[in-house]
Amino acid sequence: MSLPDRASPRELAALLTSASVEVSSRGHQLQELRDHFRPGTDVTITFLPGDNYRHNIDTASALRRAGFSPVPHIAAREMPSHDTLDDFLARLRGEADVTRIVLIAGDVAAAKGPFRSSLDVCASGLLEARGIASLSVAGHPEGHPYLAAGGAFNALEAWQGLGAPDRNPRRCRNAILFRKCADSWMAR
Repeated sequence: MSLPDRASPRELAALLTSASVEVSSRGHQLQELRDHFRPGTDVTITFLPGDNYRHNIDTASALRRAGFSPVPHIAAREMPSHDTLDDFLARLRGEADVTRIVLIAGDVAAAKGPFRSSLDVCASGLLEARGIASLSVAGHPEGHPYLAAGGAFNALEAWQGLGAPDRNPRRCRNAILFRKCADSWMAR
């Protein structure tokens, strides 16, 4: 797959109508968002190792008040308990009207609580209980330091299975989000 040398302004404008943007969990970029993106734009909120989930809630609330659609990351391995995840999701829903999330395992080697993977979070039932209608998951077919060789494709197969109505009693809808990987995945 090769990309054209130049895209026309019309091609770029068409691409940008469906673009999303990402901010840090502290949300310091709110003014830049207001200056350069239209209301209603999806804005994902990172959850980096060591982040405090309360910052994500505050940022999601500020984004919603500014007219954007907050889509926070939930880092499974960063959740120290079932109750913490429940509080995080309840407050995202109640304070920022979040219905979409990006579910990630988290860039730490060991889980800080009961959730070792994004699949564990989905299996908990908390997403549906708190009104999360859709989610995206991060995939790493190019490999990841905390994922065994071949593990990315096993995880992808598990997530694809969750999308099948007969294997998804809780109707946990998902879309697979691949980061930095299109070329490496296509080369396999």
